[in-house]
Amino acid sequence: MPEPILELINISKSYPGVQALRDVSLAVAPGEVVGLIGENGAGKSTLMRILGGVTAPSVGVIKLRGEQKDNLTVQEAIRCGIAFVHQELNLFDNLDVAANVFFGREQLSFGLLRLVDTSAMVARTKPLLERLGADFEPDTQVATLSLAQRQLVEIAKALAAGPRAIVFDEPTASLNLAERELIMRIVEQLRADGVAVLYISHYLEEIARLSQRVVVMRDGHVVADRPTGELDRAALESLMVGRELAHGYPHLPRPGNATTLSVRHLGDGGRVCGVSFDIAAGEIFGLAGLMGSGRTEVARAIFGLAGNIGHIEVNGRRLRRGSVRACIEAGMAFVTEDRRREGLFLDRPIRESLSIVALDSVLRPRRTGWLNKDGERRMTEELASRVRLVARGGLGADGGSLSGGNQQKVVLGKWLVRPPRVIILDEPTRGIDVGAKAEIHRLLVDLARAGSSILLISSEMEEVLGLSHRVGVMHDGRLTGVLDRSQATQETVIRLATGGTQ
Repeated sequence: MPEPILELINISKSYPGVQALRDVSLAVAPGEVVGLIGENGAGKSTLMRILGGVTAPSVGVIKLRGEQKDNLTVQEAIRCGIAFVHQELNLFDNLDVAANVFFGREQLSFGLLRLVDTSAMVARTKPLLERLGADFEPDTQVATLSLAQRQLVEIAKALAAGPRAIVFDEPTASLNLAERELIMRIVEQLRADGVAVLYISHYLEEIARLSQRVVVMRDGHVVADRPTGELDRAALESLMVGRELAHGYPHLPRPGNATTLSVRHLGDGGRVCGVSFDIAAGEIFGLAGLMGSGRTEVARAIFGLAGNIGHIEVNGRRLRRGSVRACIEAGMAFVTEDRRREGLFLDRPIRESLSIVALDSVLRPRRTGWLNKDGERRMTEELASRVRLVARGGLGADGGSLSGGNQQKVVLGKWLVRPPRVIILDEPTRGIDVGAKAEIHRLLVDLARAGSSILLISSEMEEVLGLSHRVGVMHDGRLTGVLDRSQATQETVIRLATGGTQ
């Protein structure tokens, strides 16, 4: 085994009242892919901040190509050849691809004038995009790119620095199966080129395929560092959560006969056209389809967040078009796919995100604008308990301090003050660990059992099939078929999702 390019030795990190990392060690050698897994909140993000020079460890040593450092700065990490590909994309929509790839490292010309040499950046970006198999040019505006194309830009940014080691942090969390395959092939090519890769993912099948070793973290320390082939999926899950997980999905309750949500001839004035379906009380209706098929547009149009052409009823009462307020007053809830930008306040206390939907119930007296702090505290603590929220800093900590899985619990929990008649969930388990995912599945089935009608959108085929009473399939903005649970298989769903017939 060659000498590791990077080593973290006995790293610990403490914050006031919180021990984020305890005696963590790991190493990655040239041409090796090491998988790093753990529940949200296990300490992976803190470890990455230390490796990237954003945070200094309280205790421990970092070695880069054998050179020992007590801590790094961001610039030192870059100079030492460490690059990052983040789950949360850090791109500027108003710039083109080349400008994003070389942002902060712009190519300059004309001597003392030090003007940005756009042509040089375009010329250097082009072979990077060709290496990645990108189907767009260096001068393409980032605002026009799809999510998968933007992820390629992030990888091109990392490659432009000529890295010796690349950290991939959930690079496929927002991608479909074909796009995930492309990213995995790129990782395999980097390994063949001798780059050291630290690969973080909640998709255990990706870890099994890509990595030679897997490091499992739990509660801030490493509980396993083993060759990947020695650990099957069940063993990895048990190591992550500290217990054996029940496999499969919760038993679905029998839905009622009465229709709660009725959608007729729905359109959004753009991509979506003529979508019609009903959801009964206590029914989970899955909405499947490829990326760009119109699933999210359907959800947003129903909730009044997009152009609304058509007829929507809740419990037989027609809703006013394009009115979020009317939807909420009718008992509808919406869990957005973009939790960080639309789902909660990252820089405000967690309790404010949990109470925002029901502020009128904690005003004293009602509708005066004076907040009953005790009432808000009791309400939010009850919601936090119901969704099993883990907030180490308490509900007074900022929402951005939570792990991804706990952020998602807040986004869902805020709607549970009153039992929703209809709840729309767009990618509710994207980018969260197996333990948090199982808890959200349990919550959804409990809501159905209590009589809520649920519209579930997910890019994970297994999740849609395992949790839905019926599955609707979208293709090119239209609903191409609705399958009963007994008819819904991966083959039938994919056939409809690609434009075939039922």
